Amino acid sequence: MADVFVEFFSDEALENIMALLQYKPDRIIYLGHKHNMITKKMNSLRKFASITASDTVLEFIEVPRDSLELCIQTIDDICEEYPDARFELTGGGEMFLIAFGYVSASRKTKTLRIDPYTGTEMDFSEGTAPLSAKTSVQLTVSENIVLHGGVLRSPMNNWRFTEQFRDEIRTIWGVARELRHNWNKYCSVIEEVVKNYPADENGVYRLPKAALREAVMILQRLNEVSMMDFFRYERSQVVFRFKSKQIREVVTKTGNILELHVYEVATRKPSEFTDAAIGAVIDWDGDKLNPPEEDEARLFKKSETINEIDVILMRSAIPTFISCKSGRADSKALHELETVTSRFGGKYAKKALVMASPCDTSTSGSSFFKQRAKDMHIWVIDDIYSMTDAQLLRKLMRIQGV
Repeated sequence: MADVFVEFFSDEALENIMALLQYKPDRIIYLGHKHNMITKKMNSLRKFASITASDTVLEFIEVPRDSLELCIQTIDDICEEYPDARFELTGGGEMFLIAFGYVSASRKTKTLRIDPYTGTEMDFSEGTAPLSAKTSVQLTVSENIVLHGGVLRSPMNNWRFTEQFRDEIRTIWGVARELRHNWNKYCSVIEEVVKNYPADENGVYRLPKAALREAVMILQRLNEVSMMDFFRYERSQVVFRFKSKQIREVVTKTGNILELHVYEVATRKPSEFTDAAIGAVIDWDGDKLNPPEEDEARLFKKSETINEIDVILMRSAIPTFISCKSGRADSKALHELETVTSRFGGKYAKKALVMASPCDTSTSGSSFFKQRAKDMHIWVIDDIYSMTDAQLLRKLMRIQGV
């Protein structure tokens, strides 16, 4: 007899895939109503299953939401055809749950529930006290995006997190902590100047001191901590070469170091978060899975809806979407984070705004900002410059309820 599970189709995508991830059965039958079992959601679920459990057959059965009789009959028919079917009770509308209660009163049904938050499975099949067990359900960032109807595209910066680069991130973050708000200001100047005075074919920059002004302090400090191949003053110019292309990208793009610091701290121990992405480019149109070489072209098509999230952390099946702000943040940043998180994480996803500087609650505007974030269930982690790595990691873990 085939290994069969029955799921009551839910608006929350995560509630539809817990048995799929845990058991990868021969067949899953989804029972739903027309108003929520729409084609796009079913296609996303099929695509997700093809990636995570390719041998599992998905079957979708639609029943009118106002017909309790048909709901009962459909469940009864399934029990007849698949007497060993297991019913997973995480999601679903109340009409199906009422119908299932009616059927299970006269049949010995096998039931379970897997909690997406905790990954705990409760098995009610024995008819006595439910049995509790921890599952091994996990999702990658890419799988989570596919599940919610999108596609994770190649990031703009394809960082290579070698141990050497991790050490360099920690070193550069140390310089940023020394300069605090001036780091952001000086990086903006350097970003503009290197556009006007690009490096030669050997990667050597010759930048006017007059254009750099006080921002030259960053370059000087980076040389002192061995982030440059060389650095010298020549009359009215500063001549230097970054130690690597990645170090150049950190310094010549405002805000990169904060994102890298958050990601580096969160991923230092693989046991803390099960997957992570930095600079995650999310394509809302998940109908086609294009090869990587087509990603860049797609990003500039006006018909595409694209969002970039600074950092996404996965713990088991729950994502945390993180927006990093090295400068000030406003209500627009909160709404952008809320929109993307709701679309690609649903009610189970966590969301956080990470700020390098303090969010001064002594002003009415800042107080309103923090209250607004709280109302939207967005965690605000501010004044990162003053935190140790351990303190930051504890806050990131606390968001996930650990």
